[in-house]
Amino acid sequence: MNLIKKLLKFALATLLLLLVAGAGYYFYDEYEQKKKDDFELSYATEKKWDWHDKYDRVQFRKINDESKTVLRKVNLDKKYVIYAYKNDDYSLSAKVQFMTECKSNKEITSSKKHSNGDYKTLKCNEKGSALNYNVKWNGIATDFTWEENLDGFALRENFTYWDFSILDQEVTLSKAK
Repeated sequence: MNLIKKLLKFALATLLLLLVAGAGYYFYDEYEQKKKDDFELSYATEKKWDWHDKYDRVQFRKINDESKTVLRKVNLDKKYVIYAYKNDDYSLSAKVQFMTECKSNKEITSSKKHSNGDYKTLKCNEKGSALNYNVKWNGIATDFTWEENLDGFALRENFTYWDFSILDQEVTLSKAK
């Protein structure tokens, strides 16, 4: 009987130790994820961004006196940020910002060409901290992948998983008379 009591005490102590260790691991993991989320939300910006779709890592911010929304997605591994917004005709415009040192306000003409034969151009921002490349697609479709390689500055983003419905609604509401 005494042996059974000792075994039960040992089993209970082991169970409590495992519960404490499991809870500690859980809260540590939550803390680390929050730090990662906060870093991603503040990456390469002085503005406040919030999660539009945390699962797919798409962020949003209101601009123009809270009447227009811009979406963005950060790629920490490749050090670039994609910004996307809708135009008045519901077409999609986007900008990629490659986080790299460059000569302030200078343009770099890549060896890559648009379909019309013009060369694709990257432009350094005012701070000299990033290269920007802008694009606009005709039509309202957003079910596609944007892929570029601008002489070593490469990106790949599948817009299929981005929810643009709020941006479409804002375009519609802006047409109110």
